[in-house]
Formats: sequence, C-alpha cells, structure tokens
Amino acid sequence: MQTHTAPKPSMQRRFLIISFFLILSIGATIIATHATIDAVQNVHQHQVMAHQGDVHLIRQWMTIPYIAHVYRVPDSLLYSTLKLKDDTLTRHSTLQTIALQRKQSADVIIHKLQAEILEYRKTHPFKPDPTPTPTAQEGRA
Repeated sequence: MQTHTAPKPSMQRRFLIISFFLILSIGATIIATHATIDAVQNVHQHQVMAHQGDVHLIRQWMTIPYIAHVYRVPDSLLYSTLKLKDDTLTRHSTLQTIALQRKQSADVIIHKLQAEILEYRKTHPFKPDPTPTPTAQEGRA
C-alpha cells in the first residue's frame, strides 16, 4: 500500500513566502509608526493650543472639571455659567449628557463655556507653569 504525501515546498518557495511576510510586517510597522507619530504631534498641538487659550478645542466628551483643569479656570465659574450644582453626578457628566438632560444642543453648552472662558481670560491672563530648574542639591546627586 502506497501513501501519497504532498510534496514539500522547495527552498526557493519557502524563501519567497517568508520574504513576503517579512516585507508585509515591515510595511505594517512603518504605517503604524507613522500613525503614532501623527497622533503624538496632534496631541502636542492641541495641548499648545489649549494652553494658549484656544477654546475651540472643547468637545462634547469633556467634563466640566476636565475643561476647568485644561483651561485653568475655576470649575465653580463653569458650573455657575451653566446654572449647575457641583455634585458627584454632575462632576462625571459629559457636556453631551448635560445637553441631553437639558434638551439642548451640546454646541449651545460648549458655546456658553467658550464665551465664559474667554471673558475670564480678559481679567485673568493665562500664565504657563514655570519650567522647573534643578536646585543646588539636585545638581550634586
């Protein structure tokens, strides 16, 4: 009784298959690296714009404490602008959730906050954090 086994691929065919997958993985790595670099640059640009006071970056997914932190305004000011209580439920609510509860557009809520932040900036200009400098003791370590 003879059993037929499939012929083994030749060394050249194995080399071509391995080369194909190697090139494919290198290409995927290059694409992923490029996307990561773009994302990091985008985040950095948004941080710079927010620190310069660009209120156009406020989005529906943000919460009032987050906006207050990023734009360095008192959260009590933002709560009073929207006539909200500062409680646990409201602290964790996104602007979209607040808008849905009020049966308003999230854009209306965002616009009110943008206007209030810009008004606050007129009397309280943004001051970036100073760059930390090493102390004499840290220099000796």
